[in-house]
Parts: sequence; structure tokens; C-alpha cells
Amino acid sequence: ALLTGLSCVVADKEEELFDIVDDQNNVIGQERRSVVHAQGLKHRAVYCFVFNSRGELLLQQRSPRKKIGPLQWDLSIAEHLEPGEEYRQAAARGLQEELGISLVLMMLRRLDGWEGRVEADSAEVHAWRYVSLDDIRLDMQRSPDNYTAWFRDELHVTNLSDPKIGDDRILWNSKPIRKLNV
Repeated sequence: ALLTGLSCVVADKEEELFDIVDDQNNVIGQERRSVVHAQGLKHRAVYCFVFNSRGELLLQQRSPRKKIGPLQWDLSIAEHLEPGEEYRQAAARGLQEELGISLVLMMLRRLDGWEGRVEADSAEVHAWRYVSLDDIRLDMQRSPDNYTAWFRDELHVTNLSDPKIGDDRILWNSKPIRKLNV
């Protein structure tokens, strides 16, 4: 069974509600997506890194219709949390909605590799590909504007090639995201 969270249909994504959080990730209110992004309010998001068995990271190129970062390459999944939703639920929802990957996320750890089908949602994803971490870092140095700001930040602070990942190290933290210069 897939964790679906508190999914709701919103006709205009700019009117979608997000939980606003303080520096300790405590919910202090709610606000519309458009206001959250315009004012740089702290809110919750989850990032997922999908690797294949060769250790290559699945990148997605954002849809040209995206307001922020159109056609930029992004990490496998970057998903906002719906009000009251758990990080694990948002991760599973994002994987299903954007890439058609159905998983039950009991613990978020590095797996041996995803070899299943990827069925990208064309409203969210323009293209996708698997790329080695070395090639991503090299290309990101040469052409940083080809990548989303949050992907550049996350790749810089997360050592995805750390051999401890998959043993005891969980691949995410639950800190709220901050305003990015996009």
C-alpha cells in the first residue's frame, strides 16, 4: 500500500496551503503557496534521491510550465508537504505523482537501487535521466544555472557518496526550507 497523505485537489496551485514553521520546525500557521514563496516564509519540503544499481542519481528536468526553475535539472523529487502531512507521506506521494514510483517508505535509507519503471508526469517533469554523481558535480560547476537552487544547495551539504549511507545514516533531515535566491 502506498502512503498517500492528506491529498486534496487544488485547481490553482498558487492557492495551495502550506504549513508555516519556525526555526525548530513547529507549525505556527498556514499560508498560500504564492504568499509563502513571495515572502520567503519557512515551510516544509522533502527531497528524495533515487539511485539505480549503478549508483547513478535520477535527475528530472522541470516542466517549462513551472513558475520557479522551469527546464532546470532537479533532484529526483522535491515535494512540498501538505498541511498536517508527515515527511514520509509526502516523499511517497511525490515519488508516485511525479515519477510513477510506488513505494511504501517505512524508513528512509539508501536502497540497493531502483530498477523499476519511471513514468514521469508531463505536467511536472519535462525529461529525466540517470547521471553519476561525479558527472553531476562537474556539470554543476560548469553550468550551475542548469540546476535548481535547492538541488545545488542540497548536493553541496549532503555527502551522497558517504559509505555510511545505507547503514545507520538516514537520507534526510526534517528542517524547514528557507528562502532561496531564485
